[in-house]
Amino acid sequence: MRSYTVIGAGGVGLLYGAHLAVAGHTVRWVVRSGAETVRADGIRVVTGGGELRIPAAEVETHDHPGDAPASDVVIVALKTTANAGLADGATVAVFQNGLGVEEMLRTAVPHAGPVLGCMCFVCVHRLGPGVADHLDYGAVTIGALDPADGSAAQALGEDLTAAGVEATTVDHLVTARWRKLVWNIPFNGLSVVLDATTDELLGETPTRSLVAGLMDEVIAAGNAAGAEIPAAFRDEMLATTDAMTPYAPSMKLDADAGRPLEIDAIYDAPVRAASGAGVHMPRTSMLAAQLRFRDRRRHGGPAAVARPTTSSVSRP
Repeated sequence: MRSYTVIGAGGVGLLYGAHLAVAGHTVRWVVRSGAETVRADGIRVVTGGGELRIPAAEVETHDHPGDAPASDVVIVALKTTANAGLADGATVAVFQNGLGVEEMLRTAVPHAGPVLGCMCFVCVHRLGPGVADHLDYGAVTIGALDPADGSAAQALGEDLTAAGVEATTVDHLVTARWRKLVWNIPFNGLSVVLDATTDELLGETPTRSLVAGLMDEVIAAGNAAGAEIPAAFRDEMLATTDAMTPYAPSMKLDADAGRPLEIDAIYDAPVRAASGAGVHMPRTSMLAAQLRFRDRRRHGGPAAVARPTTSSVSRP
């Protein structure tokens, strides 16, 4: 069985790493905070009325990516605000939000093998060091940055499926990334600026209209930038979120905790890609500006300045 190094022990890293470990894979963990607690208590993920548990004696942790022995696959489950210092690996699987993150990892780890984008549709929270609560969903969509690396995406999908995770591989990574943004752009940003959970945002007509309008804008921009997303995908995402356990998106948790927000990857990069395709995203740009204004007010520093609106994302 292939070995894995999971960089980042937040909710996403804990959930999928625990599935792989329980299935029998060697899993090494790079833990930035709370490593001593993880070493003492092990890992526990509450999910579906049960739990995934890895005893402390079976948990191998490291403080830095370069300290871990070589693994077959490196899962990057950090936020995109912490993409420095990643170790080389045979395959790098990017479990991050946003657009262009695979290109960023290819630049950061030039000697890696295949770089895979992994889009998770999941509700999971880290409760403390080594402990996560899996609330709902959990499917992973996997695509290779280089279409020639499709076999690496297929192999990861097979490992996850055998470990009890719903995993699907796709040939068109750009489409998969933009489809995820259809959800992430409205719900992450609006949950912060309106201080609301998913059910609250969809529970009233004005805010539901804000969500739907942003989704329509993202679909149009994505299609202009090379994705293939039908207009009906908006209603599918609204219905899926209606059925979701009420949830505070990850950006709201980061904002509430005073952590950096993934504004560039989730907002600026799509705006740049759309602009390069001749399409403007005024609603998305306004939401990004509101997020930056909030951060400036909260932290007392100068407002962050977006990079020029030129596309840095390759199109197929």
